[in-house]
Amino acid sequence: MGSALTLAAAFAEEPARPWPPDDTVILRGRPVRAGTPADRLSRFGDAVWHLRPGHPDAHQVVNSVHWSRWPAPLVLPFKTFALAALEHPLPVTTTMGSDGDLMSVDTLSGKLGELRILATWMDQQKIAQISDLSDIHLDHYRSHVLALATSKERKGSLLRAVRTLWEYRRHLPRECQMATADPWNGASGMSLAKVPAKGRENKTPRIDAATMEALLAWSLHMLEDIGPDILTAHREFQMLEDGTHPDQAPYLGLRPAAALKLFMERAVREGRTLPGYRASGRHDVNWRHLGRLVGAGGVTAPGSRKLVRNSGLPVAEDVDLGTVTGRIDGVPWRDKPITLRELPLLIRYLTAACFVIISYLSGMRPGEALNLQRGCSRRDEATGQLLIDGRRGKGAGRQPRIAEAEDDMWGRSWVVVQPVHDAISMLEALSASPFLFPSSFVSAQTSRPAEDHARAGAAVTRDLNEFTTWINSIFVQPDGQPPIPPDPTRRVHPSRFRRTLAYFIVRRPRGLVAAALQYGHVATKVTLSYAGASNTSWMEDLAVERLELLVEQSEEDWRLLGEGERISGPSASEYKSRVTRTRQFVGRAISRTRNIERFLAQVDPSIHHGEGMTCVWRAETAACRNTRLAQGLPANDAPDEAECQSSCQNLAYTDRDIAQLREQLVVLETGAADLLAPRPLRDRAAAQAAQMRKVLDRHDAVTPAAESAEESTS
Repeated sequence: MGSALTLAAAFAEEPARPWPPDDTVILRGRPVRAGTPADRLSRFGDAVWHLRPGHPDAHQVVNSVHWSRWPAPLVLPFKTFALAALEHPLPVTTTMGSDGDLMSVDTLSGKLGELRILATWMDQQKIAQISDLSDIHLDHYRSHVLALATSKERKGSLLRAVRTLWEYRRHLPRECQMATADPWNGASGMSLAKVPAKGRENKTPRIDAATMEALLAWSLHMLEDIGPDILTAHREFQMLEDGTHPDQAPYLGLRPAAALKLFMERAVREGRTLPGYRASGRHDVNWRHLGRLVGAGGVTAPGSRKLVRNSGLPVAEDVDLGTVTGRIDGVPWRDKPITLRELPLLIRYLTAACFVIISYLSGMRPGEALNLQRGCSRRDEATGQLLIDGRRGKGAGRQPRIAEAEDDMWGRSWVVVQPVHDAISMLEALSASPFLFPSSFVSAQTSRPAEDHARAGAAVTRDLNEFTTWINSIFVQPDGQPPIPPDPTRRVHPSRFRRTLAYFIVRRPRGLVAAALQYGHVATKVTLSYAGASNTSWMEDLAVERLELLVEQSEEDWRLLGEGERISGPSASEYKSRVTRTRQFVGRAISRTRNIERFLAQVDPSIHHGEGMTCVWRAETAACRNTRLAQGLPANDAPDEAECQSSCQNLAYTDRDIAQLREQLVVLETGAADLLAPRPLRDRAAAQAAQMRKVLDRHDAVTPAAESAEESTS
């Protein structure tokens, strides 16, 4: 954090000069990202201002300000405004309550892009200074903006930027203060452009269940089965690049010509080929890689090339790296090694798969995942939970928590599962970058202030879709269907994972997520982790999903009851009563997400459809809850399917449940009749089958006349 004079103090010291000194560091009053050399920070007199070092997120792309694109006479006034916005908090009139927050650098970059439209118009109207802008000028500019062929939102933003310029007037010299009491009599830019008010509903679409489960499954295949081969090829290439590969040992200390001669002699003797490449229809020797192989940089000299071409050695199509050991469904995932040309793309696909695993199975926002750094994974010694240490990512204007001097004021932790830690280990092995998702695995950008950047969200979106396309083109299914079906709504992008996670947690679908990854247990930990965080938006997402599930389930239960679905079991009558009451409730409008929890508590029928049974929850008669209390454990406020008991008075069985039980009965009867199985297992299967037949027989005996007496006779 810089401690230089503020802009207003600078004006007071130099009243004859209204503009700040050219050597003023524009980010002097802000914390800058680690890895930003002080001598590269932009200064007031520079033609280009690099604002990105002032953003806390390494993945965030912040457009630089190119002052050469502005009208020359107005550059200094608008530069002065920009510096004031960097150093002084947002005026209270700009937002409902800024609480002393500084304008984020990406917001300022966008705001300056909007003010450049004003500066261009002023230049065309021969208005030399901001102080010359009057109410009449602003009325003309408003008409100019409203006549532009752009959206209402864009017009509103352009007019709102003018108000922001006016609201910073007390931090600016007279030359930058508009000659107006209040632009457009206090009207907001959005109201002038007639932009309708927007609600606070989260409209981010969920990823379709079939798409998400397949994408996660193939991401795990990529990490566990294909990833090790990619990593092996990458390590072999790095060893060749660094000159540490064992095959390079015979050439150490030799001159290029001698090294080449020895290489060709060995190649002839061992039947090897020259490394090659094919580009734009042309096939030639890969001279750069040949230099790597012999550890010499002079192989491109004309004499050396002639020596190689006259050797008569065949030229390979590409350069093979590593070996293929990974298998999918018992079959090698490819029949030839990875090539040098394929390696960068495969690393991108592997990185995309790791992003899916980390982002989706943790519930992180895209920026939170992209800003993870090396060493972020750990195990909690007290609880044994697997953790990720990262940074809170709720917007650029997020408020840092109070922290110790050596702590990260934006820091927080997530509870995750083993595949997430495995993905982090893979990413740490792929790159030496401080970030798990570096902007490039090839080379860092050295012409800008910060050398280390994380991959941008737009690049990750592109990687995800290219990864999906690659999977669908390489691993074609026998029926011709793509392994990862397309999402019917739109293309997959990172911000959709978090919303989709809430959907799966609430509904707990069977399949890969629920079974293979024990998703129900993960859900509890993730939910509790977010419940303890400073922002509650995650709990709001879960509440919205629970409400949608309640609506869907209630409509389905009511429809099937109307079509004659039979209900048996101790709570059959209570089930029908609750479904009827919920259906009769017409509902009410909810304008704010935070009201959903209260609404759910009022109307939730607490009917839980499980595996071959339905729980009509009543705490006082719940066998799973009473069992926990008897063991001295905390009581549940919802069913625990793992502790479900067939004698529980909360149970009811629908025709849907009975269909599942009939499938399970076939498996049990087969197990009971398997003479090769141990006697205890056969006896257990037989006992379970007998118990299940009683449930089925009782359900089959239910008739419309007998349904009303079902509960009392049970």
